[in-house]
Amino acid sequence: MQAAVFHGPRDVPVTSMAEPVPQAGDVLIKVQRAGICGSDVNRFRYGSHPWPPGFIMGHEFCGEIAAVGPGVTDWQVGQQVVIEPTLYCGACWYCQQGVHNRCVDFQRRGITGAGTNGAFADFVCVPAYQPHARPPELAIDVAALVEPTAVSVHGWRLAGVEQPDSVVIVGIGNIGLLAILVARAQGARQIIAIGKYAARQALAATYGASVILAPDDPQLQARILEHTNGLGAALVFEAAGTPSSLETAVAVARKGGKIVILGVFHEEVALNVRMVQLMEKHLLGSLIYQRQDFTDAIQILARGGIEQGRHITAEIPLHAIVSHGFVPLSEQRAAHIKIQVYPPT
Repeated sequence: MQAAVFHGPRDVPVTSMAEPVPQAGDVLIKVQRAGICGSDVNRFRYGSHPWPPGFIMGHEFCGEIAAVGPGVTDWQVGQQVVIEPTLYCGACWYCQQGVHNRCVDFQRRGITGAGTNGAFADFVCVPAYQPHARPPELAIDVAALVEPTAVSVHGWRLAGVEQPDSVVIVGIGNIGLLAILVARAQGARQIIAIGKYAARQALAATYGASVILAPDDPQLQARILEHTNGLGAALVFEAAGTPSSLETAVAVARKGGKIVILGVFHEEVALNVRMVQLMEKHLLGSLIYQRQDFTDAIQILARGGIEQGRHITAEIPLHAIVSHGFVPLSEQRAAHIKIQVYPPT
């Protein structure tokens, strides 16, 4: 089979290798579509710490069951599936409570496509607990968006706010745009998006944001207050992973408001904890998802709403993953929201 193997920064050759064979408790997936995540781009640019090079990236994907390993009875060859790439030990206290994303072994194990071989290949073996059935109304390209959508669904579950009167999404890349779709599905009465680039701002409006603001607007906080009856937002999702976006997220939340961190941070952040305390703001870290979040994300996307031609800005063959995938996502950020990869048929 063909696979894009990560050897180091800017070194991801597509090479021929043996097709994997499912072991006990595994299933073999014939990959149909895989999205390039921001974390994949960061590995392409900077490296894969803490996981050593020599693995295949790709964790946003769907496919078809091609074979099952010994002992697997829940899946049959030919079934269409979406993969939840979480890896966990199954034995620690957190796994026993069903919160597998908090597994004590999470950092060492990583997820499928980060530390173990993933979906930038013709085939990939995964544990039989990872697949979810793909309903026929969920198109293949949209199915590859389930994983990042589940990130926002999990954030909503953690926040525990029912039909908030105001939600602010800070950052309108792929995660932020999908967070807007989730906010609409969860009954948010007003959605305010903060982000750059005209194409993304227009898509945010299509997905349900009634107010779009630029992050560098000097009157940003005043405008949020204007649209929230002088209170600030009841619920804020930080979806950019930068110090300035977190500062904005905390600032625009109302007293007693909740701020959920979805973005992945790669640097230390200075935070005005006194202001958080005096205004009783609630800051929540959110790590990937749990199985119910993934199931809910499938249902949300199956109901429609994704503008494939505008959200999925390129669909490329596997052999072009560097030149037409990693490079433009690294160097032309404004031009793309999501690039997806398909193996040759």
